Amino acid sequence: MAVSASYPDAVQVLIDEGLKVEASFEAPGGLKGFVGRRNGHPVSLYLMPDGEHVIIGKMVDGFGQDLSANHLRNWLPKPDLTGAWETLADAAWVSEGPSDARRIVYVFSDPNCGYCVAFREKAQPFLERGIELRHIMVGIIQPSSLAKAASVLGAENPVQKLEFHDSQFPRDWLESEENVPKDLREKVQSNNQLMETLSVAATPSVFYKDPDGEIRKIVGLPDDSALSEAVFRYPE
Repeated sequence: MAVSASYPDAVQVLIDEGLKVEASFEAPGGLKGFVGRRNGHPVSLYLMPDGEHVIIGKMVDGFGQDLSANHLRNWLPKPDLTGAWETLADAAWVSEGPSDARRIVYVFSDPNCGYCVAFREKAQPFLERGIELRHIMVGIIQPSSLAKAASVLGAENPVQKLEFHDSQFPRDWLESEENVPKDLREKVQSNNQLMETLSVAATPSVFYKDPDGEIRKIVGLPDDSALSEAVFRYPE
């Protein structure tokens, strides 16, 4: 059911801290369940019968079944990706592949993300098929991520910077985010915010279009079959 405009104090305090509640429901054990997102992460929480205390996290039954996973799957609305393609196109990204590609794929990449490196390596054979890969650079994993992402966006040859070597960015940038040039820092921070808006909280997160032109996303490193059959499907 849709959530009401008012919440018990124990839930409201979490909302004030950044939680976005998107649905409520009757949970087992006489509890009131809520699902939502915080910083792009799905969250389940359960209001105790006294209405004054909330438990955040996973609910399991006597058989070990993860009930919270079912609650998130059944009650948490899928994010509306209408207009997302235009928003992704307006982000700060680095392109690999032909500029006149018939197919475009976007991926959120953090320079300190080993899975992002693996994704890029797996993507290389597909780029010769008329596919362009656009890396939307973010800084979310480690304190150095923002500086590294900014250095990629500001490089004369950004593709070379995608190797993510520590020696490839100004060391003094790491002393403080404020040392990163303002325009580059704002681009990375805007990309970080875009991740949250699109309800993705991990890198790599991949956005592509299916054969019907619908926008699809995969959070995390896609497996090889998903890469060949969906993400990097040969342009028709």
